[in-house]
Amino acid sequence: MQSSDVIVIGAGVGGLAAALSLLRAGQKVRLYEQVYSLGEVGAGLTITPNAGKALLYLGLSDALRAMGSTPPAGVMRHFSSGKILLHMPQDKSEEKYGVPLYHVHRADLHNALRSAVDALDPTCIRTGMALESLDSRTDGVRLRLQGGQETTADWLVAADGIHSRARSELFGSDKPNFTGYVAWRGLIPGELVTPDLMNPPLCMTVGPRRMLMRYPLRRGSVVNFVAVAQRTTWTAEGWSVRSELSELMAEFHDFEPHTKKLLELTPPDRLFKWGLFDRDPMPTWIHGSTILIGDAAHAMPPFTGQGAVMALEDGAVIGRAALLSSTPAEAIHRFEKSRYARVNAALAMSRGRAELYFSEDPLQQVRRMGLSMAELRTTYDYDSGNVRI
Repeated sequence: MQSSDVIVIGAGVGGLAAALSLLRAGQKVRLYEQVYSLGEVGAGLTITPNAGKALLYLGLSDALRAMGSTPPAGVMRHFSSGKILLHMPQDKSEEKYGVPLYHVHRADLHNALRSAVDALDPTCIRTGMALESLDSRTDGVRLRLQGGQETTADWLVAADGIHSRARSELFGSDKPNFTGYVAWRGLIPGELVTPDLMNPPLCMTVGPRRMLMRYPLRRGSVVNFVAVAQRTTWTAEGWSVRSELSELMAEFHDFEPHTKKLLELTPPDRLFKWGLFDRDPMPTWIHGSTILIGDAAHAMPPFTGQGAVMALEDGAVIGRAALLSSTPAEAIHRFEKSRYARVNAALAMSRGRAELYFSEDPLQQVRRMGLSMAELRTTYDYDSGNVRI
């Protein structure tokens, strides 16, 4: 496609990946983000081989190696006794899929994507540009932004997350589904953590309707953990909110001493909790000249670790669709046809694994997780830079 004028809404991982991919495809891109200062909230993120392949397509292989760490061998432990229930061997993803599995800090990934966009077009990213209303027709889009500013483009890529304003403007208001789980995410400075608390470095501790995973990031300078528990409701205001350490400790009060000692080291400003939400599949992500991608289109719970991964794949594929198409309409339909079945299968898998992972019996959790890993690895072969679209 000859250079078109495309707006991307949302400067998260998916929006930045899409902007980068579209710039590399020769499109004129403006990326609008509602906040005034970019800074990605988050902690550890798993870059499975399919996500790694997307980043390689986007030209970020060196950045991925620099910011990522390959997971060491680890264990699964019983929540109260600390007994090892399963030894997890060193990851062999590079041998099997051609790309290692990495752990990265989400902010490092965000910064790498942003820097790559800035290198291609320093004027692309525009902050403080909240979307107020949107008119999307087959011949283009018209946006009204915060403060009354209006602008037009040939087409729009909406990557503005699970609470997407673009989605509600075009498809009507609906509410995401609370999955029944809450996750606490924390980062602990590595110098606070004694060696005995990180032996081995990778550990999952499983208990009745709860689990906790911890591993090092940034070459051990920080320790990342995610702790998930079943809840009947989510009443906090906001998508992610600061949590009191006392709330986390109360939820995991019966876990073994090493786990509790580690959690107690969490600085107050490094502890957040998330209500885990998803959305039901949509009949289509296309409205006029707009395409939804990432969580705006297919938000899923994190039980496959594929939410951000699917957004990275989306970002790679949308640029390829533009490169292979003669019009924006062709590009967005090519994108949807290529991605629809895959992301809905990933959503179904993630929902199903919630039931597999959380039970009253830790031994049953271990057995179920082992059986489900083979299913998860079926997602790893996908190469968004080469798959037919």
